[in-house]
Amino acid sequence: MFAGNRRTKVLTQADYEANILRLRQERDSLAHRLHHTDAYIEQIHYDFKKLQNELKTLEKQKHDLENTHNKTMKDLVHNQKEAIIVTLKEDVKRLQAERDDRDKHIADLKADKDELQSKLGKVSGEKMLDKNPQIADLSDPRRPQKLVEMISILYDNKWTDAFEKSEDKGDEKQICIYLLNIFKECWNYCKETCEQQTKILEQNLLLASENKDGVYALSPGSSTLLTETRKRSAKEMMPNLYEKFKSAKKDIKEDLHTYVESCLEVCWYSAINEPPMHYGFDAEEQADDFRKYTQGGNTVDFVVWPAMHLFINGPILYKGVAQYKN
Repeated sequence: MFAGNRRTKVLTQADYEANILRLRQERDSLAHRLHHTDAYIEQIHYDFKKLQNELKTLEKQKHDLENTHNKTMKDLVHNQKEAIIVTLKEDVKRLQAERDDRDKHIADLKADKDELQSKLGKVSGEKMLDKNPQIADLSDPRRPQKLVEMISILYDNKWTDAFEKSEDKGDEKQICIYLLNIFKECWNYCKETCEQQTKILEQNLLLASENKDGVYALSPGSSTLLTETRKRSAKEMMPNLYEKFKSAKKDIKEDLHTYVESCLEVCWYSAINEPPMHYGFDAEEQADDFRKYTQGGNTVDFVVWPAMHLFINGPILYKGVAQYKN
């Protein structure tokens, strides 16, 4: 059949079947390609998630590394600070040791100076000073004026500490009497020890026997030398004096040993002075030698601290302390 010179092709059954077959093949090919595309997309999703997980892991590792780095830096700074502190402490110890050495050197120089002054004083005024308490030997570091300072410090400081540590001894009056008795025992012990030591030393110096009624004739120079020797050796013998006294007075508790040692020290230097110094404990007979403790009045209640005299019946150097009542 022809229309307008155009020929229309007539499709046969075989052509339809060939087209259908072709279309089915194209469909199968597209389906196969689509299946591969879906698998590819799924692989891409899988790889993406894997990369995300790896990224998270890397970020966590980075965070951990930053924390470790920061901690390491802090530890390093801390260790550096500790090292600096240790170095500074060592420097402080070294400087303290140097200071102590310097102080010791200064003390040694002062001791040498005092010794030279002592020798100079001995040469210039040995006879004048011998048994003359009215003339002060300024070269003597334990002269009466210095002992006044010692007993004042003893009462103001050590006695106060001892009072606080003796509260188990009763009320205020009982504690004051107890501490005064300790001082009195120290004084009596030092006087007796000094007298015995003097007798033995003079005996040995003169090769005298004990049956001469204790009367020895040392020259003024020898007597002064004996006194100076005892004063010089007093510091070395003080530990033995402490131990012997504590052995004899075992009832004194350990908390008061510092007070006892201070009492013994001032008492020993007072006893070996020439002539020996004197302590008064009777505020009724020697009323002018005492001042009030916390209360005045016309009657002595109890004595707190003794009065110091240059020698027995001599001038007062330090007023004692007593509690009065009306």
